[in-house]
Amino acid sequence: MKQVISKLLLFFILLVGFETLNAQTKLPSILSDNMLLQQSADVKIWGWDAPGQSIVVNPSWTKSVKTTTNKEGKWQVLVSTPKAAKTGKLKITGSTKLTINNVLFGEVWLCSGQSNMERQLGFQNHQKPIVNFWEESQKATYPSIRMFLVKKKKSNTPLEDCEGEWVECTPETVLKFSAVGYFYGKQLVDNLKIPVGLIQSAWGGTKVEPWTPIEGVEKAALENGGQKRFSNLYNGMISPIINYKIKGAIWYQGESNVSNWKEYKTLFPNMITSWRAQWNIGDFPFYFVQIAPYNYPDKYGVAQIVEAQLEALELPNTGVAGTQDIGAIYDIHPPEKKEVGRRLSLVSLHKTYGKNDVIYSGPTLKSYKTEGQKLVLNFETLGSKLHSVGAAMGKISAFYISGENKTFHKANVKQEGNKMILSSPKVSKPVAVRYNWSNNANGTLYNKEGLPALPFRTDNWDEVLYAE
Repeated sequence: MKQVISKLLLFFILLVGFETLNAQTKLPSILSDNMLLQQSADVKIWGWDAPGQSIVVNPSWTKSVKTTTNKEGKWQVLVSTPKAAKTGKLKITGSTKLTINNVLFGEVWLCSGQSNMERQLGFQNHQKPIVNFWEESQKATYPSIRMFLVKKKKSNTPLEDCEGEWVECTPETVLKFSAVGYFYGKQLVDNLKIPVGLIQSAWGGTKVEPWTPIEGVEKAALENGGQKRFSNLYNGMISPIINYKIKGAIWYQGESNVSNWKEYKTLFPNMITSWRAQWNIGDFPFYFVQIAPYNYPDKYGVAQIVEAQLEALELPNTGVAGTQDIGAIYDIHPPEKKEVGRRLSLVSLHKTYGKNDVIYSGPTLKSYKTEGQKLVLNFETLGSKLHSVGAAMGKISAFYISGENKTFHKANVKQEGNKMILSSPKVSKPVAVRYNWSNNANGTLYNKEGLPALPFRTDNWDEVLYAE
């Protein structure tokens, strides 16, 4: 019996010794060389090691921090970061020693959505080239822009790590990164004169449901389709980076939800709210892109999904970039990605970074009223007065008006300053107006800064007729 106990004891000692010899300190992929940390913040540094292991995190820019792994071998500390400044390094000592080099500090932005966000700057088969992509890429030597591309992955359960690496922006690396994300980040660097980190987590052809944590989908009161169906992209591509502190997010998605735009009115804001709850850093900025005009089948609606998107603006710290004038009717991937990034940056510069002189929005309908046989619309514009295409010739397209019979007719339009006066000989008493309320309508209303009005309607009718 004693011999058996001795052998078991020896086996246990050898086993513990083997595990100790093979223990090592591990970090998630997003904590790696060339990373950019959010400036002037307490950021999380985390990883894995043997249970009960002492961990020392020693930043080159501030005092070291100590902790001990829990019974699952996990550890996490908070490290204060400086204002955007010179690069630093981060040493982690546990079972083994690790060093993260070339660390930069600045503003971190998540770039997410479907194919129009995923669309890389470089040439891609079966799609039109991004306008001036080669010239733009050859100028893209920006050590102050750091980019992290989350590898595509679906998961039935929330993951703690992903595949990817931080790279400096160069003419070579930029070609493989989101065009919208890059142009957005470049605008911030140019205007704020501080470094920017961009995290791309996007997948073409995806609905909003898979990007939403299961709690957010359940909140939407949909039929239970299971976590596998609804949250697998959040689990695989957002959950692994939740610990990484961000300044905010930009989002370009909605094309795949044109068939269920009514549900999108709940799903989209729930996703935003759920992300904010998971990050637990408050109502961080969330700015999104209006989906562009496109020849969808008649049963789907660009205007309806844009309307659903705009309802998310009721959430705090949100904003939208219009694309009504830069779509490609026969291409669901418009090539004007530089302008999309610029317009997103205008929203960010004004709302997040306090640049009050930056005009970030096109005209919006302020009020309307019926005056006899006319419908008078009053617009609010930021920066300059209302500008309309075709006004000089007395022709402004894309306006339709209706009486109580819910039958819309094309309107005759007259502009008087910031007012548009609509009428039709076929509508004796107009009560409702729709602007660009079709899949392939192009922008005709702008401010003189070149930002378009978005599609809108003043009615809430589900079934209507268009007489012409």
